[in-house]
Amino acid sequence: RGRMADLMRLLDDAPQVMNSKDAEAKSAHARKVFTALDRLSEKQMGELVDSIEQDRGDILLKYVYRGLEVSSENNAALFKWQAKLTDKFGVGSIVRVLTDRKTV
Repeated sequence: RGRMADLMRLLDDAPQVMNSKDAEAKSAHARKVFTALDRLSEKQMGELVDSIEQDRGDILLKYVYRGLEVSSENNAALFKWQAKLTDKFGVGSIVRVLTDRKTV
């Protein structure tokens, strides 16, 4: 539960980061989110997605897409996050994330 709580705190802090124009602050926060994502098992991934509301889901999806901008060994896990988020929040979540001007 502690790892899930860590990720939830990071998602709660994300709107402040999204409103910033400081690219380094955004990158530092993204690295923390990616570290938190890496620490969760697939079971925890499902539990977390089931427990979050749409706003947090959209923010998390923004980080998933940011992570997919660079090819890495984590891409498979990020695609699993994307699938779980889309299953819960639908295609509308993808549209909201891709059209939102505030980036992570």
